Amino acid sequence: MEENEQSIDLRVLWKVLKDHLLPIAACAIIAAVVGLVLSVAVIPKQYASEATMVVKNTDDTSTSTLLNINDINAAQKMVATCQVVFTTNQVLSELQSSFSNYSISELRDMIVIEAVNNTEILRVSVTTLDPQVSKDIATKLTELAINKFKSVYDNGSIQIVSEPELPESHTFPSVPMFTLVGLFIGLVVSYIVFLVIEMVDVKVKPDDDLMQLYGIPVFAEIMNFEISDKGSYKYNYYSHSSSESSQKPKPKTEPSAVTTEEKLSDSSAVDKVGDKRKENA
Repeated sequence: MEENEQSIDLRVLWKVLKDHLLPIAACAIIAAVVGLVLSVAVIPKQYASEATMVVKNTDDTSTSTLLNINDINAAQKMVATCQVVFTTNQVLSELQSSFSNYSISELRDMIVIEAVNNTEILRVSVTTLDPQVSKDIATKLTELAINKFKSVYDNGSIQIVSEPELPESHTFPSVPMFTLVGLFIGLVVSYIVFLVIEMVDVKVKPDDDLMQLYGIPVFAEIMNFEISDKGSYKYNYYSHSSSESSQKPKPKTEPSAVTTEEKLSDSSAVDKVGDKRKENA
């Protein structure tokens, strides 16, 4: 019973897709074009500038082939602490002094500080609507972060691995992503609409197989006769012509008007006939 219900559902789903394939494809293409237009011409473009820094548990800058696992674990914990320290109000207030047209809350929303793959590498990213502003804020923030790190930790060091660069292209919105999302939304929404219409429609179509859909055998069919304007009758998808003479109403004969002269001529003719009969008698 469960397998039958599942096959019924799959059959209905496939029927909806097959019967409305062109409208669904058209809706999907239109939605994809809308997503493309939104990403290109409507949504403001955002630019991100990034810098990476490495945090060490020791201030020894000499290179050594011997790795201390304890120092690495300690450096990773320091990275987690730096994510919080570098976004405090004190650091952001100093940053705001150089960019007074932004509030502290706005600067906090622009900045993302995170560890790279749970390592001792720290990534600082700044996203704004202006690529030059993104680079300037990221550069200033790395300077403040280094000074703040030295004031918090007596031991340890932080070094810049890559300087912030001027972004050449925007990071948001993504044109391919918006186009694909629009295409997907158009497909799903249009298909659901046609599916609902199909499920709400309780009419039995001539091509419906009631035995496969509902498991009910069909014993008889009642034709729906419709008389057309041309004098033919049809049922379902077939039409049969009938005689037009039997369908068309016969014209009604109206009594013709009789003039006085015709009546007098008729009466004179009757009198002549009567005179002849008398002479013969």
